[in-house]
Amino acid sequence: MNMMNQRTVKKKNTRSDLRILLAVLAVVGVVCVGYYLVSGWNSRPGSSAVRKTLDSNTPPGHKAVEERAAAGRQLFGTLCVGCHGKSARGGVGPDLTVSTYKYGRSRLEITKTITNGRPGGMPSFGSRVDKEQIESLVEFVITLNRVP
Repeated sequence: MNMMNQRTVKKKNTRSDLRILLAVLAVVGVVCVGYYLVSGWNSRPGSSAVRKTLDSNTPPGHKAVEERAAAGRQLFGTLCVGCHGKSARGGVGPDLTVSTYKYGRSRLEITKTITNGRPGGMPSFGSRVDKEQIESLVEFVITLNRVP
């Protein structure tokens, strides 16, 4: 009888240990997924290059910035108007003339969005356009906030 109680206790301990392990794994999984979603982290090899792209201290209004934004406007007309509309005020895609974006309005976040896409509709353009074209699109999108 005593032996039977010991086996029952061992089974209960093993089951509770497995439940604790499962709970810990679930918590770790949720934390990892949360970090992935919040940070914008991804495993694409080009994502570290995105940060290097944004090392621009050139002030707005500088001729080089204006030239990039003009090139970005043309590229926008080719690639983006189908979703964001001719005036960038939205359509299938969101309005780009607002002051805040769902994924952030910094150069880094806009570059990530264009390069990697976003869940729910924004396609990735990282393999379709080069670094300079992405930079020009970023400059153009940044100027959209200044539209009255």
